[in-house]
Amino acid sequence: MAPIVEENQLTGQRMTKSSCIRNFVPLTFAVFAIILGTAPNLQCETVSFTQTEGNDGLVLLTGPLSYRTRTPNEWPDSTFASTSCRQFRTFEKSNSFRYDTDAKTKTVWSFAILTPLLGACLIVKAFFSATCGRSPPGFRGAGANGGWKCMGFFFLVTSAFQGLNLLIDTSSICVDNPAMQYLETTNPDLANTFPDSCDRAMGYTLQIVAVVLWALAGLATFVIPEPEIVHEHPQREQTVTYTQKPDGTIVEAHVVAVEGTPVEQKQL
Repeated sequence: MAPIVEENQLTGQRMTKSSCIRNFVPLTFAVFAIILGTAPNLQCETVSFTQTEGNDGLVLLTGPLSYRTRTPNEWPDSTFASTSCRQFRTFEKSNSFRYDTDAKTKTVWSFAILTPLLGACLIVKAFFSATCGRSPPGFRGAGANGGWKCMGFFFLVTSAFQGLNLLIDTSSICVDNPAMQYLETTNPDLANTFPDSCDRAMGYTLQIVAVVLWALAGLATFVIPEPEIVHEHPQREQTVTYTQKPDGTIVEAHVVAVEGTPVEQKQL
């Protein structure tokens, strides 16, 4: 009865350097997008009002929710002046002053908060997708698509949300700014030295760049395949010897499993 020998070998697969870098492309775009899109709001530097009369070099910098002042000299109104961002709602709390806003301003307020929140969640998702990924077909634990393109779709949604922040230059923040409303009430002579509408500041340009970067992060997921992370395993060879009985049935006679480099096995 001659033995029948069958050999099966599984060799570990290796991630290439280029594929590893490629997995982080959407994440990289998203990180720069959230920084450039959020920083102007935190620094109150999306739009500005520069004094046109008086030649004092007074500048009012404002974002969706707050403002700050800048000047080479001291502001005439020390209670209004602030070198750090001051929220518009402080006017209502400290002086019982109520300012008017329009629908566009409320839209900008909403998406100035919602955009970085959604973006941060997607960045976490992109990080784990790039570092953990999914097992490729044929490997233990392999699963269905982990939502790579779905994540890309939400990156595009975030790009649209970021774009809604750009409505600020047509909202009441630009044409009837809450800080300017307060200044017109407390110091009308000073308020008259400023223009009626705002100018776009550096922060506005950065938000345009952020819109593009969010879109690129989303489009990248449709071009780059979903990451397949294969953790290397030692080479394993399994040799199984079967023996055929006189009645024709085949039974397993001997099994040898070898980790690492295969070794010769003598026939029984």
